Amino acid sequence: MAIRKTYPLTAAVLSLLAMVATGCSGGEGEDDRPRVPDIAKKFCDSSLTPPATRAFEKLLAGKNVKEPTSSGKLTKAAHDVKQVPRDDLTACEVMGYDSVRDGVDIRFGWSYGLVTPSRKYRDASFSVADQAFSNGRLTYILLKCSASVPKLDPDEKHYLVASLNGPDSDLPVAERRKLHISILYPVLRKMAGIIGCKEAAALPATPSIKKTTAPK
Repeated sequence: MAIRKTYPLTAAVLSLLAMVATGCSGGEGEDDRPRVPDIAKKFCDSSLTPPATRAFEKLLAGKNVKEPTSSGKLTKAAHDVKQVPRDDLTACEVMGYDSVRDGVDIRFGWSYGLVTPSRKYRDASFSVADQAFSNGRLTYILLKCSASVPKLDPDEKHYLVASLNGPDSDLPVAERRKLHISILYPVLRKMAGIIGCKEAAALPATPSIKKTTAPK
């Protein structure tokens, strides 16, 4: 049986190894973290329009966030959405370093009809796509979609549903609602195009965000 000899390391060598280990550990200091404007450029396969980018930056201003590498692949997400109707599937997300409540996630699913906004959570409706409403924390936009989706009843009218769950914010609720709609709309528009919704072609590049009903 061979005996492997070991030798003590000098203090200098130990110090050098510690420095190398620290430099290569993959630790991410605050200076190395991505900035919100940089994340906005790539968010959801770069689907944000200039107005949506400004809304994204304002909503997440001052927050330490990152976009996971698995996030934002809209082509893959579109395939998954077409295979699993009615389930909320995460397409894009931003995670907070300091708190999970700093993040944003965008999900897609299906509905056979429009949805009744909640009075309890003070949902306000907007004249965007076929239906849009928000309470400043959770936002939905629905678009009628005539694309062929294998697991959806072809005789039933179906809607592509996009939702955005937003971060905690000190911004006024009314402003947050509009920021959410601004961010979510272009992502829905791009996703609808990938899925093949015929109605996507008629959607304007930028919607006129007007509140249509006041919360009660």
